[in-house]
Amino acid sequence: MKPDSLFFRLRGVIALVLLLCFVAAFVLSACGPATGVSAGENRSVTVLAAPSTAPALDALRSDLHDRQSGVSAQVEYLGSDALERTIESGHDADLVLTASRDQMLALTQDGSIEGDPIPLASNRLVLVATAENPFEILDFDDFAARAADLRVSTCAGDAPCTEQITDLSGAFDLDLTDEEFHMTRAGFSAEPDSALQNLTEGSSDAALAYVTDVLAQDVPLQTFEIPQFQQSTTQVWAGVLTDPENSGAANEFFGILAGERARSAFSEAGFLPAPVAEAEASSDQ
Repeated sequence: MKPDSLFFRLRGVIALVLLLCFVAAFVLSACGPATGVSAGENRSVTVLAAPSTAPALDALRSDLHDRQSGVSAQVEYLGSDALERTIESGHDADLVLTASRDQMLALTQDGSIEGDPIPLASNRLVLVATAENPFEILDFDDFAARAADLRVSTCAGDAPCTEQITDLSGAFDLDLTDEEFHMTRAGFSAEPDSALQNLTEGSSDAALAYVTDVLAQDVPLQTFEIPQFQQSTTQVWAGVLTDPENSGAANEFFGILAGERARSAFSEAGFLPAPVAEAEASSDQ
């Protein structure tokens, strides 16, 4: 080709134009929606959950938002009775998290759950006193010896831990009558006063509460472990509701709950891992 030809003279301009086209194509592809995800796809779910799961679920939702994952969850925290009534009423929702294996089993057996539920974590009860500890509680045995003379607040009357506390009374031979053992009851309220709220406000002298609720408090509290009491551990289970409002997003969020990010969120909130035996047993239900 002759050096004075038109193409030869414009070869630099042509190369520059081709380079700009390549860069533009790369930028547009990088800024577009991820493969397999439609830009207008609704990936939001509604979750009905036990109040004790709030520290972990709220942290998980925040993590999903910060990572711009496109998945979001609206959570309604309900006591056990309120949660069951909400599901029975046909309330629009996608998933449920309970703090009771028995409750999840009942929901599965009556057809409210689609597929197999999964265990997410375990929680445990602890004895709680204020930072000042005016009654000078030394440990759980010391509390047990003086419990009849103390005002003790516990979880709501319809919460799974009520049965645990009844078992606890029997295990430590605590002769507690209704007049002697002042327990905080929730009635049918979806958001009852918590045992720790009563403690910090001075309505009780001690509390029996989940350790995760203690860790979520903004005020300093003293905690005492309950020795040799396996029943003080409860389990958190998750399941997709039958006929969810958004089936695709529900299954996607259910997968997130079964993954490492959810495990980290529950662990950082103070939950224990789900028992391996229980996880294996879930597939047999």
